[in-house]
Amino acid sequence: MKKFLVIAATCISLSACAGLGGGGSTGSANSASQTQSFIQAVEAKRGTALGVAEKIQLQGLVGATKSGINGVQDKFLDNVASRIGLSGPAVAALFPAAGTPISESSAVAKVEKALGSRLSAADSAAVKAATALRNDTGESLKTGLSKRIGGLVGLDGAFIESLLPLLGF
Repeated sequence: MKKFLVIAATCISLSACAGLGGGGSTGSANSASQTQSFIQAVEAKRGTALGVAEKIQLQGLVGATKSGINGVQDKFLDNVASRIGLSGPAVAALFPAAGTPISESSAVAKVEKALGSRLSAADSAAVKAATALRNDTGESLKTGLSKRIGGLVGLDGAFIESLLPLLGF
């Protein structure tokens, strides 16, 4: 029974890794490279190499977080697009970096520039609210990832959080 649970957990972790790239082989290669750079930085700080099980767990956590952040970004783009009347791809072009926080005023300014006109007070407030929700949820996901990886590898979560830019966050 224990062997089955270990294999099942490994399969689940590996399946989470499949979403790391978010697209074609170039995206997957870039994401894998980012994850490898992250692992190397963690190992350097820790002073020892991660074991295979630790790497699999770490990759699963990273993959799940990237998937979560992409989902938050998609919801944000859908909310903004439906509110202001721009197409989804047009709004996505305004906000390409899913894991990077943006200011509420910057989001409104980008939308207004794309529209060529000012937003109504209600639309501006809706874009600001969607932006705040996107930023808060993304930051929560990243903080949770940092704490979980820190606990997994025996390092401080704040240090792990300082490495997240290596993952594209």
